[in-house]
Amino acid sequence: MTKQRQVWWGLMLSMLFSIGVFCWQPLRALADYQINQYQVHVNVQNDGSAEVTQALTYIFDDDYHGVFNVQDLRGIQGANFESVTTQLNSGPVIKATAATTGANNTYQLSQNTDRMRVKLYRSVSDDDRLQVVYRYHLKGVVTNYADTADLNWKVIGTGWDVALHHVKITMQLPAKNISKLQAWTHGPLNGQTKVDRAAGKVVMTVSRNPANSFVESHLLFPTSVTAKNTRTSTKNHLKAAQQQEAKLVAAANKKRQQQRLLQIVLVGLAAIVWLGTVIYAVVWLSRHRPNHHQRPIPMAHSFDVPLVGPALAQSVWRDRRPDSRALSAVILKAAANREIKLETLPGDEVQLTKLGPVTSEFLEKCFNKVGTGQQFTLSQLKKFGKHDKKGRLSKWFDRWQTAVRTETHVYDDNQNIGILNHWVGFSTAITALGAMMVVTSWWQATSVFVSLTTLASLVALVSWVGYLVARQRIERHTDDGLMLKNQINGFRNMLKDIGHFNTAEIGDLILWEQILPYAAAFGLAKQVANKLAMDFSDVDLADNMIIYYPIFFSGNGLDFDLSGAINDSFSGAISSSNSASSSSGSSGGFSGGSSGGFGGGSGGGAF
Repeated sequence: MTKQRQVWWGLMLSMLFSIGVFCWQPLRALADYQINQYQVHVNVQNDGSAEVTQALTYIFDDDYHGVFNVQDLRGIQGANFESVTTQLNSGPVIKATAATTGANNTYQLSQNTDRMRVKLYRSVSDDDRLQVVYRYHLKGVVTNYADTADLNWKVIGTGWDVALHHVKITMQLPAKNISKLQAWTHGPLNGQTKVDRAAGKVVMTVSRNPANSFVESHLLFPTSVTAKNTRTSTKNHLKAAQQQEAKLVAAANKKRQQQRLLQIVLVGLAAIVWLGTVIYAVVWLSRHRPNHHQRPIPMAHSFDVPLVGPALAQSVWRDRRPDSRALSAVILKAAANREIKLETLPGDEVQLTKLGPVTSEFLEKCFNKVGTGQQFTLSQLKKFGKHDKKGRLSKWFDRWQTAVRTETHVYDDNQNIGILNHWVGFSTAITALGAMMVVTSWWQATSVFVSLTTLASLVALVSWVGYLVARQRIERHTDDGLMLKNQINGFRNMLKDIGHFNTAEIGDLILWEQILPYAAAFGLAKQVANKLAMDFSDVDLADNMIIYYPIFFSGNGLDFDLSGAINDSFSGAISSSNSASSSSGSSGGFSGGSSGGFGGGSGGGAF
């Protein structure tokens, strides 16, 4: 590997590693449901308590008996549960009742000083959509200090084992025009906090809150807003709280800046590697011109036996490795060369007996490993394939395929094939690197993302269209290879259209004895044999086709095809962001860390 390629691969691997680190998320057990909407509306009362309405929309991928919800009460003065309603799909809204029966639309409430847990019974099935609305009253959520009132609450606790989507939390204070209202939210850095001082309201939104992650709301406002609050303190708290939030905001903004810098670096690196690949591909292809070959006039039919064997003929015609039908042809050829004897046995069975040294390594393996060393039957071969857990039969077959395919390389134009291989490699690399560039630009401005997506898509499209055009224009074969393939194609057409010819006029049975293995290689042996049976008498066939007569013409004849045995062996072998946080408590993005609010253990799920 040249030094330039080493540097290039180093850049690509570094970019992939950076993308992986940046996008890495810990693996979690997948639940068979998701929470598509999570909305909480909190009406803070002037006594420092809160009326809470919590609405969740579940989408299920399996059967469940119901859902549960947990509210952490540590740090406040208790709670009163009020009600829970359900709506299944587009059905009516039903108010659940307290019961211990476990019946649909009943709930069980368990509560102590630390938590309140509601277990709601409502059977659901795959693809069901269930909306659940909880209403409850929380006591003592606000503390009135000497210089400020403080509400510090993890509205979403860490007890949710699935991600929450389309999260919206509304905090409504019991007063309007609160000029000194400040609010901060701690959670995902792509969240948004909107402070509406005129309405006395704070709205927090985030598109997705990861599983087991909290969203914490911290509000500071004048004590006159909650004048009837009995939870008080003579201490001054405002300055300390503001300083704490300022530190959290600074840390969040620093992390946000680091993420943006990393994103810019990744996009730049991806763009450099992608553009470099495009330029390299254009330069390489412009410097490597294909050889020109004249295609011969296509032959409609050819009656001349190809100059190469049936397996090689099939591989040249298919332009790929030979299949199991070509192997059948090899076995027929071995029988014609008196290397083996083919015999029909009762029950449509075919037995192969060794008469002398065999030239096919595959056959030699079959005699020694499948049979007795001197003979085996096709039933034994198929049975061996079914139980061949080590994949020996498929390995023998693979070696045979490779050997035949290697023989066809003399008819290949290696320079042209190399150009086509480079072209498809370039197209694949340009597409993959373009996709990486688009992925890394996801967090950038919309205009950047759209521009890069459009550019990468267009270049990839041009690359693949260019490859398809080149594949039609650039010949993979030499002049001799094109002539041989043309003759084989005409020969196969003749076998395929055999019903339009009188085989007796084309040639004698000695010629057809040479042709039958080719017919087997192209999957046309039965068709050709039936036509021979129509054009020649049974006596002529028995006297002149001694080798093939028992296989194709006596009785009902057999379909000599080893694909079942090979396929059985295969199965046995294989069955081995864009906003900054506000330090002033005004509208802005979420910050990280925590200001120590209550409710961290809240959560829920399905059962």
